[in-house]
Amino acid sequence: MRRHLSGLALLSCWLTACSGGSGPGGSAAGTSGATGAATGTGGVSVGGTGAATGGGSSTGAPAGECLLAEQDCPDPAQKCMPWSAEDDRVPDTTRCCPLAENPKQLGETCQIQDYDGSCLDDCAKGTVCVQDDPNALQGICQALCDVTSPDPCAPNQTCKPFFENLPGAPVVPICMDQCDPLLQDCARPDWSCIPDSPTAQGMSGFLCSPPPPAPRKGPLQACALANDCQPGLVCVPTDLIPDCSFLFCCTPLCNLTEPDPCPAVDPSLSCVDWMSPSPKWDQVGVCVIPT
Repeated sequence: MRRHLSGLALLSCWLTACSGGSGPGGSAAGTSGATGAATGTGGVSVGGTGAATGGGSSTGAPAGECLLAEQDCPDPAQKCMPWSAEDDRVPDTTRCCPLAENPKQLGETCQIQDYDGSCLDDCAKGTVCVQDDPNALQGICQALCDVTSPDPCAPNQTCKPFFENLPGAPVVPICMDQCDPLLQDCARPDWSCIPDSPTAQGMSGFLCSPPPPAPRKGPLQACALANDCQPGLVCVPTDLIPDCSFLFCCTPLCNLTEPDPCPAVDPSLSCVDWMSPSPKWDQVGVCVIPT
């Protein structure tokens, strides 16, 4: 008999683990802040759809100078970008910022100036540098998108809203590559395949996320961000993991069509159905305490 994991339990995990809350020894960075990764992307939350066009926020954030998806800055030498007053990856508002000469195009390696969140990068208008190398302030140019559009991104991508659960922060929707969580087939080095969040179109599945700002965590270790865990692991609520020392801990994904690998991690764990709404992921499970 196939065991099932409560969707509510998983949703509560992603609302917290991806919304940039500080974790064990961590800060408000990670996949919840995508311009610094998932995150910065450094981070990635499951929950609301955020603002209709990605400028301002359903959480009450100021509208800012411009709308990210519309790129409505009056000066053609500027582009609309998320901006943070501090180097914390969490944007405070949107701003019209200088457009680089000879800007890098979608998918190319890019450079951020000053700090992640400064709004200064060398990507083309309508794209943002999603950081994956915090030491060099480098990343890849990813497209900003409108979560209400019927086709906001290229095929095999998801329009992922970041920061949508952070009060006072503008929503930053970015086109992120879809991936297979069991294969961990993200093309960019060090990126991992983690759960995404539902959008206005009801999309749900898995997407490629940059590495977190701190070293990745292993099985049964505490986590606070959706991309905190090593590739092939996910961050789930403490009551699903034995002896978890924090609100969330990392645990392996597993294949329901293969022998159960979970008891080798801990005897109390079993491979339980992830329950993705898409039949494409019917074989995806997660090692948790069965209920």
